[in-house]
Amino acid sequence: MKQVSRKEELTGLAIELMQSSGYGALGLRRLAEEACMQAASLYNHFTSKNDLARQAMALYTLRQGEAIAVLEACATGGERIGLYLDMVETQFAGQQRLCLGLMLTVERHALSSEVVDEVVRFVAANTAWLGAAWDLGRADGSIRSPLSGDAAAPVLFSAMEGMLTFCQLQPESARVFRQQADALLEGLGVLARAA
Repeated sequence: MKQVSRKEELTGLAIELMQSSGYGALGLRRLAEEACMQAASLYNHFTSKNDLARQAMALYTLRQGEAIAVLEACATGGERIGLYLDMVETQFAGQQRLCLGLMLTVERHALSSEVVDEVVRFVAANTAWLGAAWDLGRADGSIRSPLSGDAAAPVLFSAMEGMLTFCQLQPESARVFRQQADALLEGLGVLARAA
């Protein structure tokens, strides 16, 4: 198992706090309290709240990329797309927290350009992967759609992010997300996905 540094632990904790409460609610003092340490000690790891948010978004993107890389083992594009949505559903259902990229996008006017750039990288990485999986699915017959991966990926990504917010308001949020995800994939022509 990989050894996690104290800085990565703190950054991970900041991710969780921002996913739950947003950037505006995150303070270095609150993070220090959650981490059971003195607030001044956080400056050994982060120069500012914006620096913390930038590093949190970069770590979130890295972790998401590692999780997505595992999906490359699936044979068809339809399976890859389906498992991507399963991954999002599992993260949401287990933690009841929204995507960090979504949370930071909502508060983008309060963020430094460096943090916004990290969010843009996250979206670009996810939509590029979804686009490639989509094009694979069109080629292997598991997706029947006239849309190219470049056209479908932003639609799929933004619909998924919107479904996450809508499902927060539902009594059985994970079940509703699954229903919406299945309807979305069917409507977009994804025929073959992992069971």
